[in-house]
Order: sequence, then structure tokens, then C-alpha cells
Amino acid sequence: MRAFMLGLAFAALAAAPTASAQTAVNIAGEWNATMNTPGGSRSFKIVFIQQGDSLSGTVRRATGDVPLQGKVKGNDVTFQYTIDYGGNALTLVVSATVTGDTMKGAIDLGGVTESFSAERAAAVAKPPVR
Repeated sequence: MRAFMLGLAFAALAAAPTASAQTAVNIAGEWNATMNTPGGSRSFKIVFIQQGDSLSGTVRRATGDVPLQGKVKGNDVTFQYTIDYGGNALTLVVSATVTGDTMKGAIDLGGVTESFSAERAAAVAKPPVR
């Protein structure tokens, strides 16, 4: 009987969810982002589309919009997008941690790492219906 109970206990532990099976934080929507570059601080908008732990969306830059792709694992976000930099394709890779409506981390600018941050954009209030 004791061996049977011990076997049940081990089976229950094996079926229990682990800490590594974290639910991805929801970052879908528009974010106001800032990154440092060797040429100074740059601000831009990001629109994330999230399906489970997969990200797609658009980085809205003054010089044109570009698509992004990435992943969310728990509170950790990684995504990348490619820009035209002086006639050459340059892939930028962001790694950040989300806390509430903010994310902070780093951006790899093709071998140079700088700081990155973003805040969820406030929802636009709709005028009351009269």
C-alpha cells in the first residue's frame, strides 16, 4: 500500500506545472519606445501583435515602417527588425523585460549594444455618445 501511495505522489509531481512553463505576458498593442544610439536618443512607436508566445507587428519610424518578429517568454521579450542603414540591411535585436506597462532592456545595433525602453501607449479615449 505504501509503495502504491508513493507512486501516486510521484505521478502527481510529474504532472504538476513547472516554473519554466510561465504564461507569456500580453504586450499586444501600441508602445512608445526610445533607444540610445551612437548618434543620440531616438524615439519611435511599436505595434505588437501577439499570438501565444509569438510576436509580429510594425516598428513605426520617421524614415518608414518596418515589420518585426519575436517571442515572449514569461516577462522576457525579444524581437528583431531590419532597417536600411546607408544602403545596407541592418538587423536590430531587442531584449527587454516587461514590468506592468513598461519594458526595459538593450538593443543590439549590429554589434553595438545600447539601452532600450518602452511604455504602453495610453488608449485613446472615445468621446461620449450623445
